[in-house]
Amino acid sequence: MTELTVLAEEVTGDRVRELRLHSPALGRDVSVNLLTPPGWRPDREYPVLYLLHGSSDDHRCWLTHTDLAALSSASQTLIVMPDGGRMGFYTDWRVPDRQGTVPGWETFHLTELLPLLENRYGASDRRMVAGISMGGYGALRYGMRHPGMFRAVASLSGLMHLTRRGMGGLLGLLSVREGMRPGRVWGPRRYGLDTWAANDPFRFPEAFAGTPVYLAAGDGTRVPGEEFVAGMGLVERYARAMSADLAERLTAHGVDVTTNFSPGIHFWTTWRRKLAELWPYTQRILSG
Repeated sequence: MTELTVLAEEVTGDRVRELRLHSPALGRDVSVNLLTPPGWRPDREYPVLYLLHGSSDDHRCWLTHTDLAALSSASQTLIVMPDGGRMGFYTDWRVPDRQGTVPGWETFHLTELLPLLENRYGASDRRMVAGISMGGYGALRYGMRHPGMFRAVASLSGLMHLTRRGMGGLLGLLSVREGMRPGRVWGPRRYGLDTWAANDPFRFPEAFAGTPVYLAAGDGTRVPGEEFVAGMGLVERYARAMSADLAERLTAHGVDVTTNFSPGIHFWTTWRRKLAELWPYTQRILSG
């Protein structure tokens, strides 16, 4: 495999750098946003927070929809927001996606991007990964598959229990929304349940031994001022149920689990609030 190539680097806002890269693992060009600490210098080392986006979104969503810049204005944390594909599910695919290549999202993020950040942008080995929805699954999957790589993992409204009843149908609907045939990531569920199980963090609680886990979700009800988004209350209730079940399972295996369950739906008003509530936790984890 050849090396990740930096095609362009643009300052797009206060402390924001957008990298345009060519990834051999993806077979295509891809973008990553960096939110640098105040006074950032590439010859220093900084703790790193990786933020993973949800389905039907991209690397820009965190800065567009949340108060991340204000939250981090007094922090020395380097925040990395990579593209993960609109339905990439933080997995190395076995078949082509809509763009015509076989994308290795996990390889891109953890084998290609991570050393580039360490060599050129001051990223240290003090790392935490967090994500929303599909990205919540991605954070847990990366923690499951790479014990010790991250000091903690956090899922906000994560869709992480792949073998739970109803999950195949939900992912099928998300796929159709993106113009994809269902079953492209891990294969059709009816033929490859073992593959789905192998990628299900719920099935491997022991993999999180020594890695603190933060799980947050709403209960599907809107709070005052929260917009109505059709179907997102139902999806959030589903995410809440699987998050609560995972918390119980991890706790039974001795994992350090923090939960944050409250009203909210599967959309940005809830995630904006959840990110603000998560922020002090990230700073405690990364400052230790």
